[in-house]
Amino acid sequence: MVTATGIEYHFTGPDSVTDQGRHFRIEDIAHHLAQLNRFTGACKRPYSVAEHSLLCSEIAQRGKASAHVQLAALMHDAHEAYTADLSSPAKRAVNQRSVAAGGTNAWTVFETEHEKALRLHFRISTVFTSYRLLLRSIDLRALATERRDLTAWRDLTHSGWEVLGDGEPLAHDRHEPLDWVSLDTPEREAMTWKDWRQAFLDRFAQLMLSMQANRRGYVQLQPAAKCDGKLPQYVAAAAPMPFVNVKP
Repeated sequence: MVTATGIEYHFTGPDSVTDQGRHFRIEDIAHHLAQLNRFTGACKRPYSVAEHSLLCSEIAQRGKASAHVQLAALMHDAHEAYTADLSSPAKRAVNQRSVAAGGTNAWTVFETEHEKALRLHFRISTVFTSYRLLLRSIDLRALATERRDLTAWRDLTHSGWEVLGDGEPLAHDRHEPLDWVSLDTPEREAMTWKDWRQAFLDRFAQLMLSMQANRRGYVQLQPAAKCDGKLPQYVAAAAPMPFVNVKP
């Protein structure tokens, strides 16, 4: 495929095992994800993988997770910039058909290959291994919120979603929507794909800067939060937040 920045990304063949054949660029990732809709477009409004990723990163931040975990939450679906997004029912169908034909779980094998390569490139493989359950929980809380705010799913009309724990008798076995954010607001709908692309790039730059500062013995000062529950406040890469040195 030819990416948004004009480089070639190879899925098979000799070039697919070289750095140049699979050269990951954050600019491509942000651009592609900002135009790639979740739920194959079955939402009240265009809802991109980029916006979903930013929501996951904000959930991690509000949970006091480290910048590394916040970055992993932001990048957990970054490989979809190359593989595209496929709904969970469609993924299961592809896997079932390929197994029935005598093969393996074709979609899972295909997706995992590019997922691992991207995480190795950005040096975030370890955090995904160490915080796998936390990142999965964050992803599912975002999914529950998206279902509530953006889809036509109704509890008494449609089948339950096993992945969210629908029908489970115990509350701790269910993934509930977030109560501090609404995804169905005029402010979010007014944002264009270019806005979400820039927000993704800004968030990535902010987290990289924060991790670099922490390695040098600095602590990042958090700006005053906007508490209207509508839009997360992202800091532009050109205007990083201030730092102070921490005295031992």
